[in-house]
Amino acid sequence: MPQIDKTLNNHAGFVKEAPEKPREKCGIFALAGYRGPGRAAMLAYLGLLALQHRGQESAGMAYGSPEGLVLLKGMGLVDRVFRRSSLTSITADTILGHVRYSTTGSSKSANAQPLLARSRDGSAIALAHNGNLTNTAVLHQKLFEEGHIFHSTSDSEIILTYIFQYRRKGLGEAVRKAVSLIQGAYAAVATDGREVVAFRDPGGFRPLVLGRLNGATVFASETAALDTVGASFVRDIKPGEIVSTVGGVLSSFSVPAAGKASLCIFEYVYFARPDSIIDGVSVHIFRKKVGRKLAERIPASVDLVIPSPDSGISAGIGLADALGVPLEWAIHRNPYLGRTFIEPTRAWREAAVRLKFNPINALIRGKRVALVDDSLVRGTTARVLIELLRAAGAATVHLCIASPPYRFPCYYGIDIPVASDLAVPGESLSYLAASIGADSVTFARAEDLYSSAGRGAENYCTACFTGYYPDEGH
Repeated sequence: MPQIDKTLNNHAGFVKEAPEKPREKCGIFALAGYRGPGRAAMLAYLGLLALQHRGQESAGMAYGSPEGLVLLKGMGLVDRVFRRSSLTSITADTILGHVRYSTTGSSKSANAQPLLARSRDGSAIALAHNGNLTNTAVLHQKLFEEGHIFHSTSDSEIILTYIFQYRRKGLGEAVRKAVSLIQGAYAAVATDGREVVAFRDPGGFRPLVLGRLNGATVFASETAALDTVGASFVRDIKPGEIVSTVGGVLSSFSVPAAGKASLCIFEYVYFARPDSIIDGVSVHIFRKKVGRKLAERIPASVDLVIPSPDSGISAGIGLADALGVPLEWAIHRNPYLGRTFIEPTRAWREAAVRLKFNPINALIRGKRVALVDDSLVRGTTARVLIELLRAAGAATVHLCIASPPYRFPCYYGIDIPVASDLAVPGESLSYLAASIGADSVTFARAEDLYSSAGRGAENYCTACFTGYYPDEGH
């Protein structure tokens, strides 16, 4: 089995501040051959807005023009990067869009996607990529020795470089040659302005779906983006599949799989929108089922369930339903602050959380409370929310987490802190409860996730809590 490059999250000398929540790398939306009504660029804008949760650092689009491929991208949220009035003037019928959160490579404009490679004759290829390569260091060194000059610190540039090297064989064949060299997690879409090619790694770590809209082909990271633009869902891009569309004609071929299916289980736990369907499974229903499993494990009686806004809502509904107690929206989230900023110290992180959340005392006073969240990384948010609930008069606070504890790093496109920064680096649950101020802490088990998805463990990557890395076969 291939060896994972375990230095890739520090690629090119860059070290990131680890987040309070796990964050996945990117979201992709592409539209090929759209003839109206309206403009393809406006639909791509709406599709990217629907995927904003997957990447909030930068956004971009690439499209064809008489002068060749044009690239529009910038740092920030989708509605800050693009002006709708400008998008209505874009007449291209094929658009490739991307939102990014950096895992390999820093948060800077050079790493914003799509990435573009252009030759002296004006031909060009644009690429949007979600995931992380696991042989980044080897390929980076090889290309560097061959004379390639890197313009970004993103591993996505390695994929684009190989596609561009083989472009004379046609875009589909160039992609096929490139994927024979790269390893790891990738759901990606490339275009030369005429042909659009979507491809997914043989393990299927990251999701990618195919849709149709008024005769046009749509590729997106989640079905929620299809719903937003009114496209119909056709199917998931299969693990190891390469799908090409040109002139409205679809063709598909597959790369032989070297290992087992390895969809990231945290697509269901946290990353995907609850209204999406990933690999045939409703994300919201999955989370509700995990919440019901938590009801079998919570060690104390409670009077009400309070979800952590907004990540604990679906699991909280399942827990409250199974326990037969009310679900109360007893913690108000300030909707104008966006995500909690990644601050450099614990004091600043906790101050940011306090600014973002405020309890409704009248619902909490004297009650035994179950606080529900999807995951626990550093524990900053949980610690502050528990303090707020106690200050509001909660009699007891029992923290329920709808996933197993994080114990191991991820090499497939998710930012998770090193073990020493995790809330659960090996201590007992009673020690953890005391450290964050809870009366108890209950985690879902791995088998709860498998049964809620309706499939066995062999279908998923669970390396971050089991230590089993599919690429290494152990």
